[in-house]
Amino acid sequence: MTKEIPISCCYTVFTKEERFEYKNIWRGLELRRISITEIEKGYQHLFPGDSETLRLLNEWIGLERRCCPFLTFTVITNNEDKTIKLQLTGNEEVKAFLRNEIDENINVLTT
Repeated sequence: MTKEIPISCCYTVFTKEERFEYKNIWRGLELRRISITEIEKGYQHLFPGDSETLRLLNEWIGLERRCCPFLTFTVITNNEDKTIKLQLTGNEEVKAFLRNEIDENINVLTT
C-alpha cells in the first residue's frame, strides 16, 4: 500500500534563508517565462533556452520538490527552438491545484 501524499505546499521544510532564496528564484523565473500552457496532466511553462534560465530552473526544482512532493517535474530542452519547457504534472487534484495557483498569481499581477 502506497502512502497518499497530501496536495498542499509545505513551506515549513525551508529554513528562513531557503524560503528567501526560493522566492527570489521563482521571481526571476516569472520574469523570464514566455507562456503557460495547459497540458493533459498539468501545465507547461515555456522559458528561453539560455544557461542561466536552466540553472535557475534546476535550483527551483530542487527546492520545490521538497515543499510540494506531489508534483512531477519534467524539463524538456533542445537546440531546435532554443527554449526550455517545464512541465508540472500529477493527477486531477494536482492539476486543479496548479490551476488555482496560476489564477492566484494572475490576480496578484493584474490588481
